Amino acid sequence: MILVDSSVWIDFFCSAPGRAGDELRRMIRDAEPFALTGVLVAEILQGLTRDVSRIEHYLSQWEMLEPREFRTYREAAAIFRLARSKGVSLTTIDALIAAIAVEHRASVFTLDKDFSRIARLTGLPLHALPMA
Repeated sequence: MILVDSSVWIDFFCSAPGRAGDELRRMIRDAEPFALTGVLVAEILQGLTRDVSRIEHYLSQWEMLEPREFRTYREAAAIFRLARSKGVSLTTIDALIAAIAVEHRASVFTLDKDFSRIARLTGLPLHALPMA
């Protein structure tokens, strides 16, 4: 399973998508299993200035990975503390997204460099863009 980050969805919905948007199109076309999580949906929708209801409907079609219990938030805090101890600043949201991915054994498809830092610290798998 691949958890697709808001940075990739933003590229996907852009009028001139880049490689990440093209890769997400391929994943959709090939019915590759991927998912979202609630905080990602919120990040995507909060930045919209047009076509809100159309994009809400589109995003609602995909599987949602959500925190299961207290342990998800405990893991997010542990990721955040580990990063801070190594001098890496993270947002709470990115730590939570990483914890959700770990819990569901999902890789993260993102353009956000913070997830590369998380991956180096925790072994979080990342979905790599195919070579151009």
